[in-house]
Formats: sequence, C-alpha cells, structure tokens
Amino acid sequence: MNPWSSGGDGWTGVVLAGGRSSRMGRDKALIEIDGRTLLDRALDKLEPHVQELLVIGDPQKYGHVGPFVFADDIPGVGPLGGILTAMRYASNDRLLVLACDMPNVTPQLFERMKEGLAREGTAFVPVCDGQPEPLAAAYHRRCRSTFEARVAQGAWKVRDALEQVRATFVQICPGEDGWPADLFRNINAPGDL
Repeated sequence: MNPWSSGGDGWTGVVLAGGRSSRMGRDKALIEIDGRTLLDRALDKLEPHVQELLVIGDPQKYGHVGPFVFADDIPGVGPLGGILTAMRYASNDRLLVLACDMPNVTPQLFERMKEGLAREGTAFVPVCDGQPEPLAAAYHRRCRSTFEARVAQGAWKVRDALEQVRATFVQICPGEDGWPADLFRNINAPGDL
C-alpha cells in the first residue's frame, strides 16, 4: 500500500506510539510479542481498513517502519497532541486512531467505527459502562479546531475534549455481544505481557 495515497474521503490509520512507557520501563511500541513489535502489530491491524498510514512518535525510534512517522507537534501534551498532529499530516479527513499498546482490537471494531463515523458526528468512540476508549476510535478532521482550543487552554484529556464535539459514544463491551474479552486490553506494565 502506498502510505501517501490521496483522497480526502478515504481513511487514514493513525498509530499513537509516543507515550513515555514509564510503567513499562522500556518503549512499549518496540516490545515484541511472537516476533512482532506492538507498533508493527498496530500497523498490520489498521492497514486493511485505510488508504494511508501514519505513526505519531519519534522518527529516530520508529522511522524503520516507513516514511510516514511524524514527531508529535505538541510534545508533552499526550494523546490529544498526537491526534492533532495526525490531523495535520493526514491526507484524509477521517482517521482511525489506535494506541500501539492495544494489541487485541479486531477488524470488526474498525469496521464498526468507520460505519458509525460515516453516519454521524465528528468522533465515534467505543464506551463500556461509562468508560470511553478514545485511543481506539474514529475522528473527523472537524474536531481539530476544538481540540486545538482545548490544548491552548491546558486541557489535555481526550475524554474532556470529546465533550466539546459531536462525539457518538457506542456501547461496546469486551466479552459481550460477540466482542472478545480482551478487546481493549492495554499493555502498560511488564505484568501485562
């Protein structure tokens, strides 16, 4: 796949790889499971569902995956800054965003998010019992100005920013309705491996 394919009505897949990994003690994106890094696994999962891939993280660490790795424009802000950076570089208005430390998302989840964002809103976010999963979600570039304003105000939580846009929250609970029990499992610490 050409990572620079154009088409504003297509989809850009975004892997957020820039976290500090403080609980893990080493770079989570480069941890291998069954011979594949978490970063590679995230790219493999997104690729069939998008026309373009982006990685938001340190190009010196992750540049080996391709020319589509971009440093976070707003370092230290966390995932909201990464999503804004992706909106700047994406060729498409619609983004599928995935944190690199969520290795168990499924193709069905991506398709559900794409269908949901196509129908309504500026963001489509899975939620289970009131807990949103904003780092396995779909965003439209229309969120950008609101997200930028939140960052300028020092309000960096993605969950709070979602309250300011027309986000659609859909109940998707691991272990229910055919979803895998580990769908949103995060790899945060050595014990999670």
